[in-house]
Amino acid sequence: MSLELEREQAVQELCAHYAQDHLTTGELEQRFDGVYKASSRDQLRTVLVGLPALSRTSVAPAPIYQLAHPPTPTNSWPAVEERRYVAIFSEVKKEGHWMPAARIRARIVFGAMVLDLREAELPLEGITVDVDVFAGECRILLPPGVGADVDASAFMGSVEDKAQRGLPSAPMIHVRGSAFMGSIIVKTQLPKPARMESWRKQLKAFFGTDGESE
Repeated sequence: MSLELEREQAVQELCAHYAQDHLTTGELEQRFDGVYKASSRDQLRTVLVGLPALSRTSVAPAPIYQLAHPPTPTNSWPAVEERRYVAIFSEVKKEGHWMPAARIRARIVFGAMVLDLREAELPLEGITVDVDVFAGECRILLPPGVGADVDASAFMGSVEDKAQRGLPSAPMIHVRGSAFMGSIIVKTQLPKPARMESWRKQLKAFFGTDGESE
């Protein structure tokens, strides 16, 4: 088994432990970080150290981002190739459940923009975000398991790529652009607490752990 497949299996095992209340949200996030940073099998094995044996076979057949946002028969990818978002002396936020276009063009001038993809429905082929910032900030948030390819430049500003490694079967977010006296931040982050509790319930149902003794 390749290291990447073992990495994906480790993620699913951590999901199962989270569903069975063996991990807090903070501990889950910390161990996820270890999974994506591991460069060898020995390092990967350390993320499961100290956890009890699972009560049943609990490795899920789907990546974490699919467990967090399971497809439904009514959901279909919209035929939208491109959308534009502009923030001039203002703030623009896209968050919660939404369906990004295949290409997003973001322009920020003395403003701020948040593109929160943690609950978004992403196509398997991924999406491209073209972003230009002038004296402002663009923040792109990714769910664990989804990777980013960041190719952006900064002049009197900054580009921060804090994205964790993506899983082999996950979509890729391609970020292109520039920041002049501003910043572009790409970061992996768990969903908000309320969404995490809802996700834990989904995991319990997925793994069949509802109603088991703690």
